Amino acid sequence: MNRNIMALYHSHRPQTFASVVGQEHVVTTVTNQILADTVAHAYLFSGPRGVGKTTTARLIAKAVNCPRVKDSAEPDNTHADAIAISEGRSIDVIEIDAASHTGVDHVREHIIENAQFKPTTLKLKVFIIDEVHMLSTSAFNALLKTLEEPPAHVIFILATTELHKLPKTIVSRCQHFVFKKVPQLTIVSHLAYIAKEEGKQVDDLVLHRIAKRSEGCVRDAVSLLEQVLASGKDHINADDVSVLLPASSSVYAHAFL
Repeated sequence: MNRNIMALYHSHRPQTFASVVGQEHVVTTVTNQILADTVAHAYLFSGPRGVGKTTTARLIAKAVNCPRVKDSAEPDNTHADAIAISEGRSIDVIEIDAASHTGVDHVREHIIENAQFKPTTLKLKVFIIDEVHMLSTSAFNALLKTLEEPPAHVIFILATTELHKLPKTIVSRCQHFVFKKVPQLTIVSHLAYIAKEEGKQVDDLVLHRIAKRSEGCVRDAVSLLEQVLASGKDHINADDVSVLLPASSSVYAHAFL
């Protein structure tokens, strides 16, 4: 797909562990596992939306299946298999939106039965199940058996924004990592980098307003930045975005006090 018609969040999605924003505690552990060849058969990523759960899952899929940059856990993103995974074309990396496929029949057909077959082109078959808390009780029960005794050629990565809705039996079968909201200053730095890459200059005040509005969600912040950049100006200040990003009521309250 032409980058010019891609959403900014997709064109700037992290393609290395080092570029994942604000989740160092997760990245450090996972990359150490990759280097030590002790990757788990099942992971559970929980946390707010838009903070890197699916992105990290894709990076794991690349790192365990593709050549890596020397002496690191970083996948070689020039390799054909890594490119296919990044673009969502690899038939051995299966991404499933559980919110749209909650039933047990879908889980049996597309996950459990599929998992029994060895990968077609890659070393390991990776299932990334997003919004996994949406699965029905019967679907969870069906999935549990496979998580208990997974085939050696399969890795499961479950992602959820609502951990409390998952059965404890599912949670206990996975290595659980909690993703956090990203600090405001970290988001500001990330937005400044993207703006520079896009050849635009955005005032710090605007970047701080975007970061504050996003409430720790990187995806929301980048989407807001994309709206700001849509003005077409090369240098964007607070006046240019006064309608899209008005000063918050708290700003006026502080001034009044």
